[in-house]
Amino acid sequence: MIKPWIREQIGTKYPVDQEGYMRLNMNALLVIEEDRRVLIDPGTADFLPARLREEYGLEIPLAMEEMLQRVDVLPGQITDVIFTHLHFDHGSGAFRRVPGNIVKRFPNAKYHVLKEHYQYSLHPDRSEANSFCTGFFKYLDRIHWLEDWQYDWMEFRIYNGHTRAMVVPVIDGGRERTYFVSDLLPMEVFLEPELYCGYDLDPELVIREKQDFLDQTEQGARFILFHDTLKESIFYS
Repeated sequence: MIKPWIREQIGTKYPVDQEGYMRLNMNALLVIEEDRRVLIDPGTADFLPARLREEYGLEIPLAMEEMLQRVDVLPGQITDVIFTHLHFDHGSGAFRRVPGNIVKRFPNAKYHVLKEHYQYSLHPDRSEANSFCTGFFKYLDRIHWLEDWQYDWMEFRIYNGHTRAMVVPVIDGGRERTYFVSDLLPMEVFLEPELYCGYDLDPELVIREKQDFLDQTEQGARFILFHDTLKESIFYS
């Protein structure tokens, strides 16, 4: 349940239309470490069915290729794509349509997902069954499991409230750590302890997991906010 003052806070901070809807971003993260160019949660595909685009009001004002070009990176230079979970708004953008087929948008990259989550996504809870883009993975020659990730500058924490076995990547930058908090903390306003998303599979578990996460996180850590329209990241204090 969302308290009235929280609902008012959301409406004041983020623009809400007459029907009670508000815009959400899809803020991917590019991590460059030595010879690796790692893209986390590349957003939604540009070829989803019209019904889905209309239902969610999906807009892609700037293609991923153009966004990467701004930092002098080409799609073919991406070495790894990491999916925190397989909801379409987080992962379907890793694919593109060509005449008669669907292919990897990042042709030379390894596509990584937690095996536990992938297996759940094949037979998910009915409440979120229509949210997954798992079907696109049949176009891959190989799926790489995050359980086998071998680079010590990035680790993964597992949470089960939003969906089963979602990961939060933790990037060790030396002086500070960056947390790609995915849908555990999709926007800054969700730092409010009792606030949760209507799409969460288990809201009570989300609230407990979020509090545990914040209790264990060091001051000054950077949070990447996937859905926030006002801030792409914040420093935790």
